[in-house]
Amino acid sequence: MLLPNLVWRAGRVAEQVRLAAMLCVSRLLPRGLISPTQLHAVLESGLPVLLSCLDDDNVETRGLSCQTLSHVLRQLDAGRLTETNTRALYPELLKRLDDASDAVRLKVCAPLVDFLHACNYSTNYSSDGANFDRTNFQYLLRGLLVHLDDASAVIQQAVLAVLEEAVAVDATVLSDEVRAVRERHRSTKLCDALLQRAQEAGAGQLV
Repeated sequence: MLLPNLVWRAGRVAEQVRLAAMLCVSRLLPRGLISPTQLHAVLESGLPVLLSCLDDDNVETRGLSCQTLSHVLRQLDAGRLTETNTRALYPELLKRLDDASDAVRLKVCAPLVDFLHACNYSTNYSSDGANFDRTNFQYLLRGLLVHLDDASAVIQQAVLAVLEEAVAVDATVLSDEVRAVRERHRSTKLCDALLQRAQEAGAGQLV
């Protein structure tokens, strides 16, 4: 009933309808009224609609979309997300780090963390059920690392928290990506903190 109202249509009335529908979805999911099985059943048709709302004209809708996707990802374990799902998800989440609203930029860090937790990672999809590989992980890290050098210290810290979660996915790959950009950052402090974290996770030497 709600998803059709989230489909983009031109006009101020349609914009307000999308906002109202997204508000309902964002309130419905945390209450546990929809089981993971039910959520998975509508994932293929519903996920593209939810992702499209990340780019809505209304800043409130974009913010609520971030919250909603966090709830979706928390309820879906890694086995329920396909490679197609993960490849559709992370580029759209990364785009919100360039949002005109800093509030949205901060909110999208939560679903990015939840995305990492929902991934079943393999370097080349060799493991049964793998839905995220090294190449896509590298693209995700590169998108995040740009904002680790953001002009806003608050955004830097939020992105750092996401990258710290990424250490558990593949500390070695993360270390390689951090080293590749370290000297281009205005300060190497956050890069060094990440490298230290990765080293503690077994990724080798700091430099």
